[in-house]
Amino acid sequence: MSSGPEFHVETAKVVEVWRGRAIVELEKPAGAGERPECARCGLCVATGRGADAPVELRAEIAPGVTAAPGDRVEVRLRLTSPGKAAVLLLGLPLVAFLGAAFLANWLWRSEAVTVACGFGALFLAFLALMAYDRARGAQAVVTRKL
Repeated sequence: MSSGPEFHVETAKVVEVWRGRAIVELEKPAGAGERPECARCGLCVATGRGADAPVELRAEIAPGVTAAPGDRVEVRLRLTSPGKAAVLLLGLPLVAFLGAAFLANWLWRSEAVTVACGFGALFLAFLALMAYDRARGAQAVVTRKL
């Protein structure tokens, strides 16, 4: 687990604004990918379009900040670990599905109940992941206009 800061700040250009959210295109400063927080962020490689491709992401606009397409803004990014996210997104639902299915099969010995319990647990696991993502997941916020 990386011990870098939980937040970092980048500059970006606003591409589109809609209902308190903006699509921003991050500017890649010199040394992108070499800072300590880059190991936890992964935005430079997340697009899969190559190192020179612009990185676009959706960002909330902080209260009191106005932004329009073409504006340069400061974006605060809350970082997460890509490895931790992958384990949670793939592992938790799989464990929930299999655990509930095996438990239901052991208790009721009914195929229909086993399948229903497995998919019910899968649904609950994804609801839990959504709640976790809103509370602790990656987040981008436009904090000020430059």
